[in-house]
Order: sequence, then C-alpha cells, then structure tokens
Amino acid sequence: MNQIDTQKGKFDLQGNISKVSVLQLIRNDKKITRANIIKRTGLSAPTVARIIDSLTQMNLVQTDSVGLSSGGRPPQIVKFNSKDNFVIGIDIDATFIRAVLSNLAGEFVFEIHVSTNFMDGFEEVMSQVGALIEKLSQRALQKNLRLWGIGIAVSGMVNKNSGLVEYSPIFNWKNVDVRQALSRYTNLHIALGNVVDLVAIGELLYGIGKQYKNFICINVGYGIGSGIIIDGKLFSGADGFAGEIGHIVVDKNSKRKGMEGIHGTLEALASGYGIADVAREMIKDHPESTLHILGSQKLVAQNVFDAARAGDTLANKIVDSIAAYLCIGIDTMIKLFNTECIVLYGDLIDEKDLLLKKIRTGIKQYYLKDISRSVPVVPSSFLADAALMGSFSLILEKILLLDMELPEVNYQKSL
Repeated sequence: MNQIDTQKGKFDLQGNISKVSVLQLIRNDKKITRANIIKRTGLSAPTVARIIDSLTQMNLVQTDSVGLSSGGRPPQIVKFNSKDNFVIGIDIDATFIRAVLSNLAGEFVFEIHVSTNFMDGFEEVMSQVGALIEKLSQRALQKNLRLWGIGIAVSGMVNKNSGLVEYSPIFNWKNVDVRQALSRYTNLHIALGNVVDLVAIGELLYGIGKQYKNFICINVGYGIGSGIIIDGKLFSGADGFAGEIGHIVVDKNSKRKGMEGIHGTLEALASGYGIADVAREMIKDHPESTLHILGSQKLVAQNVFDAARAGDTLANKIVDSIAAYLCIGIDTMIKLFNTECIVLYGDLIDEKDLLLKKIRTGIKQYYLKDISRSVPVVPSSFLADAALMGSFSLILEKILLLDMELPEVNYQKSL
C-alpha cells in the first residue's frame, strides 16, 4: 500500500469514528440540535452537516423538527429514527420460542410463539425458528418495513469468537451453529448471544442503563446465569462465557447435580428445575403438604411458590432455602465486581411478593459493614420481555457502531 492509500485509510477510519460518535450521541439524547452536536463532539460544522446528511440518507436520523428560537433562525432538531427501522427478536427458551417484529424503540408490531420441541433435537428447533422468521419476514414485506436483522437469545454458552453454541445443558446442545442453520431461511444478518448477556445489553440500552453503567443481570428461571455490565460495556470474558454463576458450587456437600453434572451448584439447588427436583424428593417425607397431593410427576417450581403463599410449611421451607442460596450467589457477584445494582429477571422473579423480598432481606447479612454500600436488588425493567429486548439490542448495538450494511429489499429466501 502506498503513502496516499495509507493516508486515505486513516481518513476513512477517522470519518467512520466521527460518524459513530455523532449517531450514538443523537440516539442517547433523543433530540439534539446541530449546534449542540458540534459543541459536544468538537467536530466542525461542515463535518457535522456531512455526517447528518449521510445518516439521514441511511434513514437512521431525522431532521424535520424545529426547536425554539431565541431570536434569529430557529435551531434544527436532529433525532434518532427508531420508529421507521425494524428488527426481528427471538427468544429460544426451553418452554416457548417467542419471535417478535419490533421497531428500534422496542415497540412490538407483531408477535408469535410456539412450544419448543427441544426434545426432538437441534434441527427440529431450528426448523421451528426458521418458520417463525419466514412468517415475520413476510409480515414486514407486506407492510413495507425496513428490516435490519435478526437478534437471537439462546440459553447456552455462545462463543463470541466462533459464534457457536459450545454447550447448552438445558437443550443438550454441543458445538451447534445456529446462524448457519437459520441462513437457509433468510438473507438478513443474524446475531446470536447468550440470553443473560443480551438481557444485560437490553437493560443498558433501553432500561436501567439510564441510571447505572455498572450492573449485573441475573436470570432466576429454569436455569441460572448472569450478564455483567462494567463501565457501560458487556464483560464477556475470553470466549464469551463470563457470568456462568449457575454452575458455581454453593454447597459442596450436596448430593444434587445440575444439568452440567456438578454436585451442589446454584442451578442444582435454586433454579426452576432444581426447585422441582428438591420438592419431589422432600414431599416423600411430608404427606401433610399440599405439594404431596400433586404428586412428583406433575410438580413444578410454580407449585412450590403457590403453596408457599398459601401458607404451606414445606413450601415455605423450600423457598427459604432457594433464597439463601441465591443470596450467596448474588453476594459473590457484588463482592467480585463492586457493582452498583443487581437486576433479577426470569420466571421465578415474577414472585415479587415472595422471593424478591426474601433476597433483599437475606443479602444484608453478607455486607462488609465497614466499607460496603447498599446495592439495590431490582426486577428487570421488562420482566417477561427482557430476553426479547436483549435480542433487539444485539442488532441496535451493531447499527449504532455502523457495523451493518443497509438492509436488502428481499430478505426472505425460498426453500
């Protein structure tokens, strides 16, 4: 490469960095004037004008609003065009696969879901997801919507370098390529992430990130995991497997195994499947419990919480045990990362009147009283929609980094 080409490459890189900075500023501020953009970025007026024109042509910003004038020419307002750009978000859960067509403001346009046939293997689940993608893509085409990509949240260890789901204990998947399997159904860009990591990104971009730049999202549902945000960025570790707190040992003397095969893990003792296993074992010695009437075959975690609220002694004992183990896991994360906030989500956190209250009370016993500040433990901003908001965020992140090509008009494949 000659000197002229090298210099041109430097200019192109600097120009792209400037464009990304302006785009993110516009999105974060909702509405902002050109003058304010110039002031806050330090870029020249002609440079800002060129960038805004380029982003307008990409349909990512709008400049059709006018602000209040203090005398003279009214300032032009620039805003992020979240309403006219769309994504597909998919949450692949052990129970249901939810797929949503949404704009970049996180407003659902259309949603469909199916029961997950995960017992039939990886290819069957991919066939289900592919069918949902085709239906939503067709809906977007009918409405002439600009569809940027597909974000997918999956329970499993997603290698950030290869994109493979290296291991999913819940689905029993090993080294599967979700993106390749789904490329048969669409021309759209497909982005994939661990569900808890995506929930954390969703909170950062749409939810609690407005208050905190250091927080940890913990999934308390069928499985347990965490997504870690440090200084406004996801901490994913060398391969993308950081935050797997469900697989840490909280009781080395326990005989219970998690799905990963390790005794005494947090998942084994406090996840949705772990709670059901514990309850099935304990009802054998407690015929007086209302849980005993259900029988071990039908018993699920929700039954334990329902019985606890109704005053069942055994059920309350189980819930106390769950809360105690979760407090150990949460306290570990607080002390390791000195975080500002803990965000809980998942099927079990819908029990706000029970489990969340016990966790908030129980965690206090572990504080280092001389140096610790109180760390709020709050439910997700989006509750049942947390994973979907995270899947949207995966595409939004790439758009804000200008790391995506403009969408093709025809984004549906014919098989």
